Amino acid sequence: MKSLIIQAAKEAGKIQLKRFGKIKFVKTKDKKSYFTNVDLECEKIIINSIRKKFPKHNIISEESAKIDNQSDYTWYIDPLDGTHNYIKGFPLFGVSIGLERKGKMKFGVINLPFFKEIYFAEKGKGAFLNGKKIKVSDNKDLKKSLIITDMSLRDRGDIIIEILNKLRGNSYDMRSFGCAVYGYTSVAKGNADIYYTTYTHPWDVAAGALIVEESNGKVTGFKGEPWHPNNKKFVASNKKIHNKILKIIK
Repeated sequence: MKSLIIQAAKEAGKIQLKRFGKIKFVKTKDKKSYFTNVDLECEKIIINSIRKKFPKHNIISEESAKIDNQSDYTWYIDPLDGTHNYIKGFPLFGVSIGLERKGKMKFGVINLPFFKEIYFAEKGKGAFLNGKKIKVSDNKDLKKSLIITDMSLRDRGDIIIEILNKLRGNSYDMRSFGCAVYGYTSVAKGNADIYYTTYTHPWDVAAGALIVEESNGKVTGFKGEPWHPNNKKFVASNKKIHNKILKIIK
């Protein structure tokens, strides 16, 4: 499974780089977001590779209907996270694939092809960037923290602004990149101290949250509850300032 999940992410990443700046079409979905031919091409490659070896596994992927075979195994796939960035030629985008077994995340891989970075984590065995073990930051001071979030103001703008007001004066700085895989991996390798999102989908969080945890970080819901891909709100941190950020934003 490890070799399959990494290879699938690599192949999808190759397509993203090859098509970068050469998108054939952009279409809308749910009147809120976009998808491209690249999203579909990447998804097809990933799903085909999984179904070829594990035809009875469940699959939850962003651009396709759920495949529910009542299996103990469920794959969570975001074939192109950061699609809006990709469309605009902004290089923060990537591939996210997570595998869950009996309700617990087992494997997670994120490929940031523009940066030639592949992150991999296996439950209980650590997290790695291009084969080298990584860990979260040692920062204990929330007021010295760098926070990453996603601010999609086309909806839920009131909630986003409310949290920003709460954080004002309680952190050193904040960035919004519109790319969940970049947020989670930034926390996992210690470049940022916190990543939070007020609304997300299962395929956005499954791999990233496991990678943060296996980097000795912490991921929960806004109330401190254990995380699961089906939740909507998440906070990922270096663990040492986790409770401090929860007190402010919950």
